[in-house]
Parts: sequence; C-alpha cells; structure tokens
Amino acid sequence: MEPAMKYEMMSWEGFHRLARELALRILDSGYRPDMVVAIARGGVVPARVLCDYLDVMEMNYVRIEHYRARKMTPQARVKYPLNASVDNLRILVVDDICDTGDSFIAAIEHLREKGAPLEVRTCAMQHKTVSKFVPDYYVEEITEWRWVTYPWAVVEDLGELIEDGGLQDSSPEKIAGALREKYGIEATREQIEDAVGTLHLS
Repeated sequence: MEPAMKYEMMSWEGFHRLARELALRILDSGYRPDMVVAIARGGVVPARVLCDYLDVMEMNYVRIEHYRARKMTPQARVKYPLNASVDNLRILVVDDICDTGDSFIAAIEHLREKGAPLEVRTCAMQHKTVSKFVPDYYVEEITEWRWVTYPWAVVEDLGELIEDGGLQDSSPEKIAGALREKYGIEATREQIEDAVGTLHLS
C-alpha cells in the first residue's frame, strides 16, 4: 500500500553530510559572511554547524512562525525579531529546508527593515522545487514533495502523527506498524516511546 503522505526521516549522519556539503559550496563561492542568521527553529542546528565550517563567530536568529510540526499557519510572520545590528555586514541566512519560501522572504524583509547590510545571501540543505523562493546555496533538490523530519524534530513530528491517528494509548508495536503502513516511516521503539511521553506531558 502506498503511504498516505511521503515522509523522510533524516539521520544525524545524513544531516552532517548535507551540512558539510553546503558549507563547502559556500566556501567555494568565495562568500565570507560576517554574521550567520538562523531562521528559528529549523535553521538553528544547521547554522551552528555552518559557523564552525565557515569560521564565523557571530550567530543570531530570527524566529519565523510558519509551521508547528506539519501544521502550517496562514502566513509566515516574525515572532521574535533579530536582536543585533546588521549594518555594513555580510549576512548568511540559514534554514534547514526551503519549503514554500515564505520563511526566507519574511526573514530577508525583516533584515532590510533592521538596517543596511552590505549583502544578504541565503542557504538551505534542501530545496523543494515548488517553492516560490530559491536560496543562493542548497545541496539537495526535492522535485517530488515529501515532508522531511530532521533529527532534532523526531519527537515532535512523530508525536503529531501518533496524535492525529489517535494512537497515543496504543502499544509501541501497534504504533510502529501504523506509522510504517500509513507513512512509510520506520521508527524505533525508543523514538515512539519518547514521542508518546511528550504527548502525555500536555
């Protein structure tokens, strides 16, 4: 049976491979940012890794509210603004994935409102071709839509799927079977137990 919705669960190893390749592409281009700005929450971990590879000490973030797990708000908006000056700086804006492009567009507009950066470039590990925005740098192009769960969001995303299916009181074995059949997800017992445990906190 075909999954109802296509999912990809990325491992930490897969993430590191993409982040490293992204950093190398930025380095090869000759762009040397003075500040890395993460689009929170998804861009925070990739941004920190890029700072390491690019030898950038200044990292800040802007919180764009668009998704909570798989649920999209009607419009991307700045929830927590950037708390730093961008005047006369080369900025690199980072997100994990360019999905609709709305988060990048909102972030760039916000940076322009904050001051006068010398240059703003954007990057993401993955770029969906359906997006209205194309980052300056990306590694993987996604032509067939799928939801990507990154290793720092496994508990949240699995929790949403378990709750949507009314499975929060089911056994880990039953949940694993349902996730496999409906979404093609191979989740470990530990991941399922962690996700269910978080649901029971609320």
